Amino acid sequence: MRLLISLLLPALLLVLPGITASGQAPAVLHVATGGKESDAQVYYAQELGYFSRAGLTVDIQTMSNGAAIASAVAGGALQIGSSNILAIATARQRGLPFVFIAPGGQYRDAVPTTEIVTALGSTLRTGKDLNGRTVGTISLRALDQFSAMAWIDRNGGDSSTVKFVEIPTSEMTAALDRGTIDAAQMAEPFLSANRAKVRVLGKPYGAVAKQFLIAGWFAKADWVAQNPDVVKRFNEAIAQTAQWANANPAKASAILEKYSKIPANPNANHLSYARTLDAAAIEPVLALGLKYKALTQTLAASELIR
Repeated sequence: MRLLISLLLPALLLVLPGITASGQAPAVLHVATGGKESDAQVYYAQELGYFSRAGLTVDIQTMSNGAAIASAVAGGALQIGSSNILAIATARQRGLPFVFIAPGGQYRDAVPTTEIVTALGSTLRTGKDLNGRTVGTISLRALDQFSAMAWIDRNGGDSSTVKFVEIPTSEMTAALDRGTIDAAQMAEPFLSANRAKVRVLGKPYGAVAKQFLIAGWFAKADWVAQNPDVVKRFNEAIAQTAQWANANPAKASAILEKYSKIPANPNANHLSYARTLDAAAIEPVLALGLKYKALTQTLAASELIR
């Protein structure tokens, strides 16, 4: 009988619900994403089976509001959420115990996915020309606005004289044509879709660094400490997904379109995904936040990583 049980046990482990071949109980995770390319890895991992192979059952929720994601993670409704680096840094300074457990999308200057543009007939050429003007940006008091400010200041302008307004990327070209705004910080895939209707002034993210981490996956520090194995498996699944997405951007775009309903553009530049959390890739964003007073004091990048 003991021999029979020993022979049958491996097969039973494969078919019994709730048990993996390694003997690990699949962890059920509630995870939220903003639904953008910078935090789309969970969609890819779900579709490709990376989560299930890691013994993770993942409930993905798409939230357009970063504050809502942070609130849900803080309250325990979610275990993991996506956010940009600066938002988590400012949350830490407000006393919220958030830490990054896996990286998201990263910026590479050779393949810009966000640029400052103006109307085709505009006379604007440099950062100095934007003094006293109105610039549309995806979000205020965040990476988008601060990187635009850094580009203006680096190119002869004074960003303190510029009025920034929050405007959806899909509406930026029309706003430029109407003259409602003088320039806009436009992101993909709308950037490529509107190439023939706008003129590029510069690369705002390039004023931050030639390469840096834009976003990542975060959780509460105490939950991370209590669930090291789950965190490890989630991190490994995200790393595998990053490798696949970097090698298959067109296929990744099709999956993103399925979940987010944002039309894929075959001519668009794509973000790449970091495979490891690197403090050096986070530091330029923290320096930017400190310069433009989003952060009130110096914060070491290592404090944000687990």
